[in-house]
Amino acid sequence: MKNNIEARRAFLASGLGWGLDGFTFTMFGLALPGILAGLNMTVAQGGWITTYSLLASALGGILGGMLADRFGRARVLAYVILAFSVFTALTATAQTPTQLAVWRILEGLAFGAEWPVGAALLAEYASSKNRGRTMGLLQSTYGIGWALSTVSFFVVFSFFPAEVAWRYLFLIGILPALAIFYIRRNVKDRIPVNNEVKKTSPFPELFSRSQIRITILAIILGFGVQAIYYSVFSFLPLYLQVERNLDLLGTTTYLWITIAGCMLGYISAGILHDKLGRRPTFSIYFLGSGLTIITFILLPVGEGFISYFVALLVGVSAAGQSAGIGSYSAELFPTRIRATGQAFVYNVGRGIAAFGPAFIGVFTGVIGMGISIMIVGSVSCILSIITVWLLPETNGKDIIDESDDDTKGEEIESDGSTSRYSVSS
Repeated sequence: MKNNIEARRAFLASGLGWGLDGFTFTMFGLALPGILAGLNMTVAQGGWITTYSLLASALGGILGGMLADRFGRARVLAYVILAFSVFTALTATAQTPTQLAVWRILEGLAFGAEWPVGAALLAEYASSKNRGRTMGLLQSTYGIGWALSTVSFFVVFSFFPAEVAWRYLFLIGILPALAIFYIRRNVKDRIPVNNEVKKTSPFPELFSRSQIRITILAIILGFGVQAIYYSVFSFLPLYLQVERNLDLLGTTTYLWITIAGCMLGYISAGILHDKLGRRPTFSIYFLGSGLTIITFILLPVGEGFISYFVALLVGVSAAGQSAGIGSYSAELFPTRIRATGQAFVYNVGRGIAAFGPAFIGVFTGVIGMGISIMIVGSVSCILSIITVWLLPETNGKDIIDESDDDTKGEEIESDGSTSRYSVSS
């Protein structure tokens, strides 16, 4: 019974972290039109600030993973959530583009650390036969956070002029800090911190002869997944308002439809990962992402149901291609370096992908925002499909060594329950 409760708490803690991450991070894209007007910024400046934040998140993610392997997943997760909540709220105080960039960089450091720490915590509780859908369900909490930030955006921007409304929106970002009290009191790691690991750095093993190929390919995959996701969704609110000339209600409607698609994508991809395997499922959603992004950009305004349906499919595909990264990256690295490995490949990939928003911001004035988004998305999809077939198939892999296990054979299922398992040597 005790281990059942601990597994469920780990699921709740990881979901809280990632959902609140989605809540705070998506605020910037929603607030960007107001920020550009309030601080007299250009689209290019907005793109570069997004890039700076993502680059910082790459560094933060690497540090977060190393700290999680040395001091424990749950402990690090709690303080990471506290940090990104505080820095998100402080963004509201920015008076110049430089100040805005500073707060976004600091928020990015914490934002980057959350995903690999929470993913490692949950993956070690997840059943090998249902790990894909369990981690897909975890990814879906990002969509919940995004939905909540969209509701906040609609309410705040309905009551205040855009030039000041964005400040109130970021102040709401302090609320996720409350989650730290639950995590610190109730959540524990499945695998206790090994004192021997504390004495050495797990980082060099990522580049050992047996691991370096996996590390490099996983970085490329992490780049592709995030270049698609962040390049599209960071600029989607601005694109709808500037190039599609939609008002607040029209923009919010499209966003809610896209978020609904994301929820379907997270859950459906998780199921397919367990049934079809990692490589086929990734390929389906990468191909779908490329096709739907192109269709959405080229589809004329005013197509009614058709354009809404395509927006839904954009969400399904873009979210679906990212749903498996948590389970897959956990399976690619051994326990002793798992959080470090997941953090490193995901966040170095994120650092490279960060130049996607910069590309879009710079080239918007040359070829248009829509075409810029389409180029980044298409190139990322093609590269990702190639990369995933160069990596091994890991579906059903047991990632817990018997000597590491502290729960005596209980794992979390995709519905939050636990089951027995046998450990293979």
